[in-house]
Amino acid sequence: MRKNTIFWITGVTIILLVTLLIYSYVIPSVSAQDVVMAGTIRQIDTDVVEVELEITRKREDKDQHMVYPVVPGWEGVTFTEEQDDAWYMPSSVGSSYLDQVILEKYLKAQGKTMKSTDNLIGFAIPDEIGSYKLRLTLRSLDGTTQPLENPVVYYVHNEHLLGKDLSWVTSENLEINKE
Repeated sequence: MRKNTIFWITGVTIILLVTLLIYSYVIPSVSAQDVVMAGTIRQIDTDVVEVELEITRKREDKDQHMVYPVVPGWEGVTFTEEQDDAWYMPSSVGSSYLDQVILEKYLKAQGKTMKSTDNLIGFAIPDEIGSYKLRLTLRSLDGTTQPLENPVVYYVHNEHLLGKDLSWVTSENLEINKE
């Protein structure tokens, strides 16, 4: 009887230790180093700016991911129909509450805050490995010319595995083109 109890206690302990070991080594399917972003922004009208992005993913990202261009004083991501296939156009534009929470936590950890996440509009790019060029426009919040201050694009990766949050955010400053 005593040997049987010791056997079960040892077995359960080994299973728990193996589970904890596996859990501690769970990593995201894609890391921030697997995503490279670059972009420019330029004013094309008094109340419209154009953003050109190139996002390269070195590994597939099957989990939820969103790209958020954030330019204080500017809102409303709009893609225009292009005549050639050089530019990628997402099928939908919008926002995700979960991604917004992840982005807000990231910004808070960086010592930054957003004035309003109500106007946070993003889009997803395909899951596959590759380079995606995007051209989009943003409009002024109040219809007047706004300064281009701190334009940034954020890539939010949302992943949970075995109850562990593996989400992350990476960002890249947009280069301001003054023409």
